[in-house]
Amino acid sequence: MDWSPFRVCADDEKPPASRGIDSPEGLGDRLRTAAFAERQARDAFAWAAGHYADAPPWLREGWRRLSEEEGKHLGWLLRRMEELGVAVDGRPVSDGLYRSLTRCKDWREFAAYMARAEDRGRTAERHFEKVLAARDPETARIFAAIAAEEDAHIALQSGL
Repeated sequence: MDWSPFRVCADDEKPPASRGIDSPEGLGDRLRTAAFAERQARDAFAWAAGHYADAPPWLREGWRRLSEEEGKHLGWLLRRMEELGVAVDGRPVSDGLYRSLTRCKDWREFAAYMARAEDRGRTAERHFEKVLAARDPETARIFAAIAAEEDAHIALQSGL
């Protein structure tokens, strides 16, 4: 898988821990991690829509739509990173989410795993929104907008 412009660590490596969110580097770490999570989700939703032929048609169509939304979120984060001078390839990230999703044995397992991943992401996004509200309102707004859309993503996956 070509993950450029991201720099991905080897399968057996963990990415470096994020630095403190109060520093520009720590904010960059969170933006990079969030952007890469959106990239993995975008690609995993598209993969699932084509891979799980036995999934209900409405769900496969939903996955295609969610893939597009994840791509939109990715664009928001990449633009913000560019505005702040954060290098996309500045530190390695892990593609463990994508690898785990594409190893799911069936569409039900994929949907459940994705719902849990989206819920963890939404929790982090809401936290970043609160932490950044006074210091960086634009980044806080982006995280809030992504978290709001994740609600619908989780509902689609959880309603099976």
